[in-house]
Amino acid sequence: MSLSSSAPIKVAAVPLISQRGNASQNVANMSAWLADAARKEISLVVFPEASLAGYGDTLNLRRRDLVALAEPLDGRSINEVASAVERTGVAAGVGFIERAPDGRLFNSYVICMPGGARCCHRKLHMVEHPGIECGEQYTVLDTPWGVRIGILIGADNYLIENVRMTALMGATLLVAPHRTYGSDSNGDAALQRLSPAQRTPRRAVSGTVAAESAGAADWLRRSLIARASDNGMFVVFSNGPEQGSNQGGMIIDPLGRVLAEHGSSSSAMVYAEVDPSLIAGSVGQQCLTARRSDADGPLVRSMLSRSNSFEERSVTPSRGAIALSFAQVSRIRQT
Repeated sequence: MSLSSSAPIKVAAVPLISQRGNASQNVANMSAWLADAARKEISLVVFPEASLAGYGDTLNLRRRDLVALAEPLDGRSINEVASAVERTGVAAGVGFIERAPDGRLFNSYVICMPGGARCCHRKLHMVEHPGIECGEQYTVLDTPWGVRIGILIGADNYLIENVRMTALMGATLLVAPHRTYGSDSNGDAALQRLSPAQRTPRRAVSGTVAAESAGAADWLRRSLIARASDNGMFVVFSNGPEQGSNQGGMIIDPLGRVLAEHGSSSSAMVYAEVDPSLIAGSVGQQCLTARRSDADGPLVRSMLSRSNSFEERSVTPSRGAIALSFAQVSRIRQT
């Protein structure tokens, strides 16, 4: 189905304040939001990063605590979310701590589709806790709505290259779940950590201003708007705070226009109509189409491993099928 012939759909962001370690209650809250979304004829609801576990900042947790919070992709909580998706007909994106079959832990995000399909993405820049590993792949999935979804979790969205890679893989709607770990001295939302060095408090450096005191929330808002415009894609941002403040939800179109934003209505759920026909005519998509592919070499080589630069496969769940694309992330710095 071409983008121009695809009918508009409604998507929503719910900046859910999850209860720490209470997955059952968090699932119940999500199910209620999905039922509300169904009444509004919404097709996709995006919940925040780590919305099932309720923990964003895991630094002070012991590994056994993490293991207790973690569950597999086919675990009870995800199955209950999938059941709610089937009842309501509304797709849902939820964050959780994943326990892989080999015992490794990941900060993951799964999109459950009506019909039984599940697509799971692992956070690429996971530095919050040494017991949680980094993901190794970009993830993009096809949908029946005329958009191709890319997923980036938390601080993955801070890096321009990550968003561009999902766009080069064909993503036209970026699902951007996030979690605010706390506030700075001014009460404003703080950015997530980007390196292991930030696990411990940093000393002030003369002549510099920490991101937390330089309007981090405003920077992130402007950054997401720029990424939507740069790449000609829709962006659905859903931020769940550790406490009852700094919630955030935002939906941006491929022209960089904010279609809906938390605080503009009395409801915590923000939603807007996504019209796929806007994608092809956006400046960002025209630039992607007109780019010199040979000029992308340094970027692609630096982000993808040589052994598995691109793989496309179809995953068939119990019912239905969904097309996925994966690109392997290289951990070797190119010079």
